[in-house]
Amino acid sequence: MYKTMTSIVENQKETDVKKILVVEDERIIAINICSTLKQYGYNATYVSEANDAIEQIESEHFDLVLMDIMLNGPMDGIEIAGKIKRSKEIPVIYLTAYSDEATINRAKTTEPFGYLIKPFNSRDLYISVEMAIYKSQVQKHIRVVESRLAENQKWETIALVASGISHEINNPLTSILNLADLILLEAKKTSNSTLKEKAEKIAEESERIAKIVKNLVSYSQSTNSQWTYSNLVSILNDTRSFLHQYFLKEGIQCELEMGDVPHVYCQPQKIKQVLLNLIQDARLRVNTREDSIGRKISVSLSVVGEDGKEFVQIQIKDNGAEDLMMGISQMNSLDVTRSIIAEHKGNLIREEESSSWVFTLPIVKPV
Repeated sequence: MYKTMTSIVENQKETDVKKILVVEDERIIAINICSTLKQYGYNATYVSEANDAIEQIESEHFDLVLMDIMLNGPMDGIEIAGKIKRSKEIPVIYLTAYSDEATINRAKTTEPFGYLIKPFNSRDLYISVEMAIYKSQVQKHIRVVESRLAENQKWETIALVASGISHEINNPLTSILNLADLILLEAKKTSNSTLKEKAEKIAEESERIAKIVKNLVSYSQSTNSQWTYSNLVSILNDTRSFLHQYFLKEGIQCELEMGDVPHVYCQPQKIKQVLLNLIQDARLRVNTREDSIGRKISVSLSVVGEDGKEFVQIQIKDNGAEDLMMGISQMNSLDVTRSIIAEHKGNLIREEESSSWVFTLPIVKPV
């Protein structure tokens, strides 16, 4: 047993050490549990009262709480777990000497990650803790994936809706702009400065709406589903324009550095999808920054050579927090992105040091 525990501790990186709070009013039991957890490589601490438990959970980060159901004081472990569930995403395992149906049914309402019936041995404790932490991480990952898939579906819906309603929007917008012009002429004739300002504001906002619709329609239209020599600069500009309003709202500066690159033989709409997926990933990463100032995405185009062949290289760099749980590498969109690039005989890599996506497309000269 000692060798097993020692190897676990040695193989566990210091940065991966999980922090566990033990809530147990029997001091000897709490000390023994913490000692066992530390032997398995966890960072464990304990409290014996409900208020101390709530205070610790509010002020510190924990990966797991081991909660005794029967505690001395005004609140029992189930009530504390209920408070944790409402305010934090921390898995809870109940420790109890009571396994009656009424207690279990009441505890179920807090959706615990397991139960340990006292007395339990160190191996049972270790397995329960490992499984609870793993299950919690999987659930968080699933929520992230669902959120990202919903985001992708939103873009698809926006594109379809934009194409369908553009005519319905542009007709009344044209009328509004014409009326604004008439009001502006009337304001000039009567020297009404207030009316003039309002007419100009109406025209300005109408133009802005028209531009948004134009960008959406332009991006959603299938420019060419066939293979053709395409201008990556234009495709990239279209993608940035499509996301422009979101960048403005979120304070993101998106810079484009265009090198002298030739047209690429590709399917333009699929390359648009690749760029959208990767820039969306960069957008999510920069939005993890605590400060809203200085959020930046840089996209560069250049020509690179390898093994006597030339490629167009597209680098999408961001200055966001590196959170892989937020990253495209954790979701199904990466498979789609990679398959499109592979279909184009290109390559995609993630450079963590520079926080960049880099993909290449071969330069094929016309016959």
